[in-house]
Amino acid sequence: MRSLKVLILEPNPFQLMALHQMLNAIGIYDVLTASSLASALCSLGHRGVVDIAICDPQLKGGDGLALIRHVAVEREARALILLGAVAPSVLNDLQPLLCEHRLRLLGRLQTPVSAVLMRSLLDSYLISPSLPVEA
Repeated sequence: MRSLKVLILEPNPFQLMALHQMLNAIGIYDVLTASSLASALCSLGHRGVVDIAICDPQLKGGDGLALIRHVAVEREARALILLGAVAPSVLNDLQPLLCEHRLRLLGRLQTPVSAVLMRSLLDSYLISPSLPVEA
């Protein structure tokens, strides 16, 4: 798989490790992991723009939404994968932000995450990394 840089924000250590190992198994080795918003922002500050950010927008404390807003406004990610059961109202609230800042939503993955579905979303990014956000 082509070299991708991926950021994962996941506060659950087991799920974070599982996602990291899944990406490694798929052939993605440049993976930034963060268990908090502060850690994610620190990683972005040190390592720069990522191809794909992965997070749950409904994390307690608002960390997921805050990360999405940050990577969209600061253009520190080119695409986004949402984790968990995302409420339709949250998705509707995110759409204008994603469109305005041209942050591509690759899709949503339920936890536990399927490696097949993850690979499919990553492949869709690799086929057309610069496609505009779909409304």
